Amino acid sequence: MSAAAVRFGSCDAERLWRPTGQAALPALRDPHAELLLGGMDELLAVLCGPDDVLVTRHRAPAAFAEVMREAGFGARHVTAPGPADLPVEQRLAEHGLPGLEGAAAQPYAVVPGTHEAARRLGLAGTLPDPDAVRRVNSKTWSTLLGLPGSGRVVTTLAELDEAATVPCVLKDPYGVAGQGNRVVDSPARLALVRRGLERLPQDGLELVVQPLYERGDDFAAHLVVAPDGGTRWLGVRRLVNEGHSFRGSGPVTAELMHRLDRAGYRETVEKVAAAAAAEGYHGPLTVDSMTTADGTLVPVLEVNARLSPGLIALHLGAPLRMAFVKVGDERFFERFVQALAERGRLAVGGRPGILPLAASTLVPPRGWLFYAVLGEDTADGRETADGRDTAGGATGADRCVAEVLAALT
Repeated sequence: MSAAAVRFGSCDAERLWRPTGQAALPALRDPHAELLLGGMDELLAVLCGPDDVLVTRHRAPAAFAEVMREAGFGARHVTAPGPADLPVEQRLAEHGLPGLEGAAAQPYAVVPGTHEAARRLGLAGTLPDPDAVRRVNSKTWSTLLGLPGSGRVVTTLAELDEAATVPCVLKDPYGVAGQGNRVVDSPARLALVRRGLERLPQDGLELVVQPLYERGDDFAAHLVVAPDGGTRWLGVRRLVNEGHSFRGSGPVTAELMHRLDRAGYRETVEKVAAAAAAEGYHGPLTVDSMTTADGTLVPVLEVNARLSPGLIALHLGAPLRMAFVKVGDERFFERFVQALAERGRLAVGGRPGILPLAASTLVPPRGWLFYAVLGEDTADGRETADGRDTAGGATGADRCVAEVLAALT
């Protein structure tokens, strides 16, 4: 039977968008983190309908497909052909997959190779222009919109010296998962970063300098931009961030929504979406935002013209968590699932509980555990975005996960 949609795509899209010759902030390469990023495409399983096909970079363990099926996300799951170190898009473009002609193309992000992969597979639908996608996803683009608190773009060391008032944050235009952000909290740290930049080709220098805010609330607005330029508002989710990296997503409090409504937040975000449409972009759009400790709204920190874990959580209608965990062996996912099932907390068969969302992000010696909390802890509306109830204690789901992890390690 023909698939209704084919979901695929690289979750380290920012790396693939970087223009040739553009300098990057000096940083240590972490091959293990890159491997874990490659396994995040399994999060797309919860967006799949029963007639969809999920194509992933890695071959997930059989337990992953079984859990997804029992939780009601029983799409066909296949591994992209070709070398595992290549992006999924390139592998599909070069090797193809039979039997998918006419299905709708639903990529995580449009990167180099996505159009070629869709053509090779015979997928239907209109994808946005890759150059438009690259532009809109650059932190330079969102900064140049000139919205309050967004910072300044610098392209020379002289401009950096002028703009970088300590404390501040230096952002790589195509940084991913917080790895492209550098907090500068002292003149010595700024001098260290500057010396690193001096060793790079100066004609490719491009950074965003933002103030280092004392954070209040982190949240994101989610929309879909239609090919005709119209927008569909999906909602706002609170974010749990550790430093500048995503750690979870949950519901927005009524108090925060009232504050955002009074500040005209939705109207501002829709103007950002209209600007993205004017560039030629259409598809999912997330606008990351925050309030400071004194209540000041910073409406646009950056824009993600792609899917995101937060948007996936919004579609799922459940809190989503991410945690760093020790992974003892290749059977960690299977043992984690079994332990949840033994405690009666695995969210399968329509039961409330905890649903692990990816297996290939759990690679020894340490991995990323993504899980959703379905139908429990939030029924009375007491849970906050960071997985704690309004009294400040951890929810039952978080306590259960902590107990399981302690037993497994």
